Amino acid sequence: MSNAHEPSPAASATREYHLADAKCRTCNHEGLDVAELEHAVENFGSVLLSVTSCRSCGYRHTYVFSLSTHDPTSTRVKVASAEDLKIHVVRGNTATVVVPELGVSIHPGLNNEGFISNVEGVLGRIEDVLRFLSRSLERGKNKERADLLLKKIRRAREGKFRFTLVLKDPFGNSTIISDKAEKRRISARELKGLKFGEQAIAARKMQ
Repeated sequence: MSNAHEPSPAASATREYHLADAKCRTCNHEGLDVAELEHAVENFGSVLLSVTSCRSCGYRHTYVFSLSTHDPTSTRVKVASAEDLKIHVVRGNTATVVVPELGVSIHPGLNNEGFISNVEGVLGRIEDVLRFLSRSLERGKNKERADLLLKKIRRAREGKFRFTLVLKDPFGNSTIISDKAEKRRISARELKGLKFGEQAIAARKMQ
């Protein structure tokens, strides 16, 4: 029987270079380093992970995008056990992440980072945001909701809370690597309601 969580993305090529004229968006230092790593993803194609960093202030930004063309895609997987937390996830910079059972949506922005991780890693990123909110909020309903969600995430990371992970990417640069994952093409109507959806529609008209 094949493992639904394997194979993981396999790195196949690395390239590093320096952009002497590029300026850091954080400290304005001139000169940025770029490291690019190509991953081969089964049933999806090659994915490029590009990391830009600044030696002066430590700024770092990650871009993830597919090297092949894909339709606007919504991918979902039901996470029902601790084993499912190992399922690998490729999240492009234009993808919206949704966990309906938690009422959580992470929308992409101009400074949004892509990543190659697993389901547990996605939960960890959500948990980091909620911890920050919980610490910064005064007592009240918003803080209570953040603390409740943190408890649910802890249970989810222990395999005791079932949930669904959904990636909606207008440019199709995201995927969930599992036989359990369900994929569908995003309709033009749904695209208009997604961040970067209008840009994806415009890009397809130019092809």
